[in-house]
Amino acid sequence: MSLEDWFNKRWYKKDGTSPTLSLLTPLEMLYSGVSKRRRVISSRTPPEPLPVPVIVVGNITVGGAGKTPLVAELARWLKERGKNPGIVSRGYGGRAEQYPYQVTAQSHPLESGDEPLMLHLITGVPVMVSPNRSEAARALIDYHQCDVILSDDGLQHYSLWRSLEICVVDGSRGLGNGHMLPRGPLREPASRLENVDLVVSNGEPEARVKQQCGALLEYQMTLEPSCWHQFNLDQTSTLRLTSGPEPGPCHGVAAIGNPQRFFRELQRMGYKVMEQSFADHHQFSPQELHFDGETPVIMTMKDAVKCRDFWESHWWALEVRAKLPDLFYQKVHQHLQQFS
Repeated sequence: MSLEDWFNKRWYKKDGTSPTLSLLTPLEMLYSGVSKRRRVISSRTPPEPLPVPVIVVGNITVGGAGKTPLVAELARWLKERGKNPGIVSRGYGGRAEQYPYQVTAQSHPLESGDEPLMLHLITGVPVMVSPNRSEAARALIDYHQCDVILSDDGLQHYSLWRSLEICVVDGSRGLGNGHMLPRGPLREPASRLENVDLVVSNGEPEARVKQQCGALLEYQMTLEPSCWHQFNLDQTSTLRLTSGPEPGPCHGVAAIGNPQRFFRELQRMGYKVMEQSFADHHQFSPQELHFDGETPVIMTMKDAVKCRDFWESHWWALEVRAKLPDLFYQKVHQHLQQFS
């Protein structure tokens, strides 16, 4: 069991208790103090506004909550309405020679990071990576004339000016035990939800999650299978397919924040999943995915972009799309009208 798995198992226990984690209370208090200080400093020295709306999609917990699929869907929605959106990202897991780094179809995930590359491939919008997200945003405005900036993550990146904040909460895991790092999964206190503009629940919120977040969970998002991908011989483009392997035994591969969500989706689709979970953002080697026989290997798009250099014909990537209520988009539209 990895250290990440060890913490996740205890942070998200149903009864919310763990005697071992209580020993980390002094470190939690230290982290909480540092987090509070950062927020106070940012309020005293706010960043310079950008000339276009900036929508930050993030979460207040460690690990995946579904923010990246929401960013992708917002990018599609904006394009359909004649906007020219661009996406900025920290590019976790990648290291480019210089920043800001523009993601292209030829980018390697070790340079761009896995999520920025995936976002560019499935949306086609410009994606710019930099530890300084403001720098990345200005590059999108200057070089691509982007009129809306979407930030994949960055709720805690206070040096980036934002006009709208969207926080995604995992409907099944919620805020875990409600404690801050490292005793719990929170990067900011639960009260931070009261200050964001829109709170989205990824999936039907369980009773415990409703108790934690209350009426703040205004909008529910579902992730639905959209299409299948296999990489072409050029290894930089994908073959988009409406159907995948026949339901039956498969190896499910996931290196995401909540791999069980992906495995459950495959099971709902009729697959008998042999679960192969890895730490979030794991960089795969060919040997790790060489299972016996020709049993289909099904992975997330985020993982697939890291495997395209050694892609095999019986491997499949499943793309999911976020579905949100009309009221959510009405709120975003009303916000954008303020900049017209």
